[in-house]
Amino acid sequence: MPTVTDHYDTLLAEFYSRMFGDYAAKVAEQRALLERLGLRPEGSSEAIDLGCGSGFQSIALAELGFKVTAVDLSERLLGELAARRGQLAIEVARGDLLEALERPGPPAELAVCMGDTLPHLGSKADVERMFAGCARRLTPGGRLALTFRDLTRELEGVDRFIPVHDSADVIMTCFLEYELETVKVHDLVYTRGQEDGRWRLSASFYRKLRLSPDWVCERLEAAGFRVSHRDVARGLVTVVARRDTEVGRDTKAVEAHE
Repeated sequence: MPTVTDHYDTLLAEFYSRMFGDYAAKVAEQRALLERLGLRPEGSSEAIDLGCGSGFQSIALAELGFKVTAVDLSERLLGELAARRGQLAIEVARGDLLEALERPGPPAELAVCMGDTLPHLGSKADVERMFAGCARRLTPGGRLALTFRDLTRELEGVDRFIPVHDSADVIMTCFLEYELETVKVHDLVYTRGQEDGRWRLSASFYRKLRLSPDWVCERLEAAGFRVSHRDVARGLVTVVARRDTEVGRDTKAVEAHE
């Protein structure tokens, strides 16, 4: 069974940025979102981007004045970010985001886990571990920003087939298969050969967690956060939470459970 890392390494990473269109336009979109959410440096300016991908949020954060640690498992996507960061204050770090939160590092005033990274974690227990790790890593009053797809409502029939990208040489689509706690995301990538012009199919799947906004906010509260912003637009949930000045007992319980 392919893991998320396997899926990206063998299929998706090569085409990841294409799915979002023009790179600079996507960075500008994310910068506008961060500004709308009021996520500008307030203190140390240290930020950590968990599951940064090719760096849309990392670059936007750095342009806003943050010093960013960008964490991802994909060497290819981190390489793309490194090639695009220029002189911006971005340090790339290859590794699992849960392990990254447990390693020593400077206290951050902001952590982000955006795009649709949160459902890529292996279990709901891992989501709770991430929230507890963020609470430990953030300064008192520090903020955590999340965006993720609400996959709790099941699409039916042909609505489960979702076009992703099309160009002269690449066509991408995905198919969703619902399970009790997860969704199997089947990615289908057709590429046209440069020499013979024939289309070839590459396919793989991975699982995403079905996370409801209510559950996520409840677990943030349990980890010592207070939700200050929550909205849903076209199925994408945005949540901003601020770490209490003193992390509550529930966070310690989560840490003990680990």
